[in-house]
Amino acid sequence: MIKWFIEHFPEYVTKMRECSYHYENRVFNLHHLEGDVWSHTVMAYNLGIKHKVKKTILWAILLHDLGRVFTRKVDSENSKVIFGDFEGVSSFVALEILKKANVPENEIIEIIKIISFQYTIIDHIKYNDPSFDELSKMFIYEENLLKDLFEYVRCDLFGRIIDESKIEYYDIDRVDQSIKKINQISKNKKIKSTKKNILYILVGPPCSRKSSWVNRKSKEFITINRDSCDEEIGKKYGKHSYDEAYDFVKENPDVEKEADELYEAKREFAKNSKNKNIIIDNPNLMLSNRKKWITPFLDTHTIKVIVFLDSLENIVKCSKKRSIEINKYIDEKLIINKLKTFYFPLYSEGIDEIKYIFNKEEYLL
Repeated sequence: MIKWFIEHFPEYVTKMRECSYHYENRVFNLHHLEGDVWSHTVMAYNLGIKHKVKKTILWAILLHDLGRVFTRKVDSENSKVIFGDFEGVSSFVALEILKKANVPENEIIEIIKIISFQYTIIDHIKYNDPSFDELSKMFIYEENLLKDLFEYVRCDLFGRIIDESKIEYYDIDRVDQSIKKINQISKNKKIKSTKKNILYILVGPPCSRKSSWVNRKSKEFITINRDSCDEEIGKKYGKHSYDEAYDFVKENPDVEKEADELYEAKREFAKNSKNKNIIIDNPNLMLSNRKKWITPFLDTHTIKVIVFLDSLENIVKCSKKRSIEINKYIDEKLIINKLKTFYFPLYSEGIDEIKYIFNKEEYLL
């Protein structure tokens, strides 16, 4: 696997080698004395081989830190390097690689889930936050994923060189005990919802084909979309493309207030439509975004989440193509910032069904 990756994606290997954890090679990251992302990846990968983890976990180990290449920033004031929330970026970059490797879609979902939730488990090991009980509730109906995450984290946490001053955060016994506890917990089965009406929550970054999916659905659905509010208000002032409308709204506080009020009115209309089917056509990448919609409809609607999966490379190509066709453009930096907020949907959020849609179209200009 690692030989295949080196052969087919040498540019990523080079970027990972150049992506240092240290500040100007004089202020060291004491959690990563091995120095760079590629060295850590190889060390963690070799531990995965040693522990004979399954293939999906090995893929997650190999690709888990790719996002750092895109999010690395130098904080000169504090003499350190920061990466921010890179896990969502890693997930969407990994899609490009996994697709080329012909990994089955069900396995791709497992892999990017592991990548997405890596720090949830690392924080548990280091700080007991969340606690094991909280983890059990978070991953209810997905106990196999929780086990995979601990198997993954065992390799990630100890596939590095740690300074002695930080060794207290790396407790291998705690990891092993957690794996034993997971093997003992009961697997829960999700009961199918019988509620007649449906609330669809679409999850995906810009240019992941959410609106194309909406256009194929019945017009009987109430559709809520924040961008359409900007466009509607923009047209009122003679701005007939999305980019013109968006810029005009953002540059004029009073106009932006109009767009906000229009969106809030549509939100309230939807929330009061308890006997209607509803589609939320926004990115909904964050847990808090989804919660705002799930909570009001828990008792009246079957909550279905559709996750749109496409590689960062394809999303950027789509944005360029869309810019030419309909004058609606989002640059790569903004897309990456969006992906940094991505929190993979879990059933514990109150979701009844989760479906994944992989984009089959290549956006070649």
